[in-house]
Amino acid sequence: GEGVGGGGGTLLEWEGQQIGEVFAYGMPLEQMDGAQYTLRRMPYVGLAIAAIVCIILGGSFGTALVPLRAVVCITWMLVVAIGASVMVYQLGYLEFLGLEALAPAGGSLFWISPSVALAVLVGLGLDYDIFLMDSVMENWQEGKDGREAVIAALDQAGTIISAAGIIMFLAFGALLASTTPVLNQIGFMLCIGVLIDCFITTKLTIPALMACVPDAANFWPKKRPPPPTAGDIEERGSVSARGSVPCLRRSLTSSARDLLGNSGTAPPSLRNTGGRS
Repeated sequence: GEGVGGGGGTLLEWEGQQIGEVFAYGMPLEQMDGAQYTLRRMPYVGLAIAAIVCIILGGSFGTALVPLRAVVCITWMLVVAIGASVMVYQLGYLEFLGLEALAPAGGSLFWISPSVALAVLVGLGLDYDIFLMDSVMENWQEGKDGREAVIAALDQAGTIISAAGIIMFLAFGALLASTTPVLNQIGFMLCIGVLIDCFITTKLTIPALMACVPDAANFWPKKRPPPPTAGDIEERGSVSARGSVPCLRRSLTSSARDLLGNSGTAPPSLRNTGGRS
């Protein structure tokens, strides 16, 4: 027979005659069915995630290369993280350390480990990518070329990305202190993925790719905005650092001048008269 724990059962025969059918049920068999169904759907999930990433980044930055590069960088980060987990928990490369959290369990990865780590790592990788590219686009729109823009972006956002990555690494590393093997595997994948994305992808891979590709391709089809005119600069400068509205600020200034007079001194009616009205 075929189909264990599902619709089909095992046929029982006696002297060539069918005498019954046996169905197997239970939590272990239901988990096996769930694992097979989940793993069969993983390619479709990956394609859906890639499409969503392209739509979000393409719509946000208005370029064609940024979303494609993000998909490639996130994909290779996932491949390295899951591959490292296979080396540790399936092949036992770190078993010599004698740490229970890095010891093989069951001879293979639990099916739920890559499923959970996939969603979390895609979100974090996209988050750090947006941090960097938002700063890159800002510097490029101010007139810098691609190389100068990514250098300035690393100077502005690199520390924030590194700090966020270290915080997430410590948070995910707490899962390695668990005595549950599946949590150890998920924590290990997340730690490897965060380190790769924070200190390799955003610091080396993206800057190197942007430096090797011409600006016309890096930001295509987005057009650089025209340089600001003298009127734009004057209008921007009319807004104070505290965010006050220009017209309100001008009205307050005019009122103060009228109150103090053209000479900048208070009128006689408001001067100190020694307490006399």
